[in-house]
Amino acid sequence: MTRFAYAHDDDHGHGHGHGDHDGDIPEWPHKPAPPEPRRLLPETPLLIRGLGLAALAAALGCAGLRTMRASWLLAPLAAVLGAGGFLAAWAAAIELTGGEKFDDHKFV
Repeated sequence: MTRFAYAHDDDHGHGHGHGDHDGDIPEWPHKPAPPEPRRLLPETPLLIRGLGLAALAAALGCAGLRTMRASWLLAPLAAVLGAGGFLAAWAAAIELTGGEKFDDHKFV
């Protein structure tokens, strides 16, 4: 008997067949976190950081546009200012919508 044929004739060393699970569903390591209460406005620290980042995004966006209008030679600087404005707007959106959530594990 070849090694391949022997490997598929037995239980592969794990003691049960492939379809023999008895309908067991594995248990989760911990229960999911309860849902947080819905808020119209985020908590005060998140609101302050979000508004500050939104102001920074607006300032960087305006600076990028003014730089671009001043001279085409300043296009690389305008691109850097625009990218900074985009990232600041993204961070502001995260802060104003409640911040990042790390509730997938109870120790994080």
